[in-house]
Amino acid sequence: MNYKLFIPGPVEVSPATYRAMTTPVIGHRSVEFVYLFKLIQTHLQKLFYTQDPVFISTSSAWGVMEGSIRNLTLKKVLNCMCGAFSDKWHDVSERCGKKTGSVKSDWGQVIDPQEVRHALSSGQYDTITLVHNETSTGTMNPLKEIMEVVKEFPEVISIVDTVSSFSALPILKDNLGIDVMITSSQKALALPPGLSLFSVSERAFDRATKLRNRGYYFDFLEFLRNHEKGMTPSTPNIPLVYALHSKLEEIFKEGIENRYLRHKNLNDKVHNWIKKK
Repeated sequence: MNYKLFIPGPVEVSPATYRAMTTPVIGHRSVEFVYLFKLIQTHLQKLFYTQDPVFISTSSAWGVMEGSIRNLTLKKVLNCMCGAFSDKWHDVSERCGKKTGSVKSDWGQVIDPQEVRHALSSGQYDTITLVHNETSTGTMNPLKEIMEVVKEFPEVISIVDTVSSFSALPILKDNLGIDVMITSSQKALALPPGLSLFSVSERAFDRATKLRNRGYYFDFLEFLRNHEKGMTPSTPNIPLVYALHSKLEEIFKEGIENRYLRHKNLNDKVHNWIKKK
């Protein structure tokens, strides 16, 4: 059956992306892979607006979201909850055996930066999780305002899910002060599911060195050690890596600003159509 997807993700995949996935597989420890990896890295750093490394993980974003909790929380994690995915992150934190707290908004309502300030002022927390765009409700949290609050607490490491906003609008990781920024392949990037991308700050790496039981598959320090060699810690989904390279070439051929404008125009068109109904 051939059908067209009209959901937040996975989304429709282009013929060009499928063709890229048919590129013959190479060894993930080969010089050819290192070359491909470095090409991709340059583009990803531009899209993440960061000087920090950007890692590729063969997993959904949830793998890295859970891994972030295990790599970074020494004391207690504050989860900002306003929908299905942000609520689930709180549950995941508890399943990782971490002490947790939360700032809650009704589904469809944004997280209040002042409530974040009040919670962090307690001194209990050393990590905070935030979903930038809560896919379950279509609610975009005020990322800039919340990150301004987080900056007031230097001991707090920020972890931000940008799964349904990344590459649809600019998210200036370094400028905003985001420590760990996470996205995945199947939404605005319009790739098949199966890859997550994430960038980690020096502060976050330093925190990871202080935690035991980080595991292996999502160990930030393991990712960094392999990244320095132009590789991933374990065998990646190489056809999807080729697809990612193809998509990044496509994005930069269109132009990043043109891409953002196209997404805005399409978003406005849908909203205007709904208002007329």
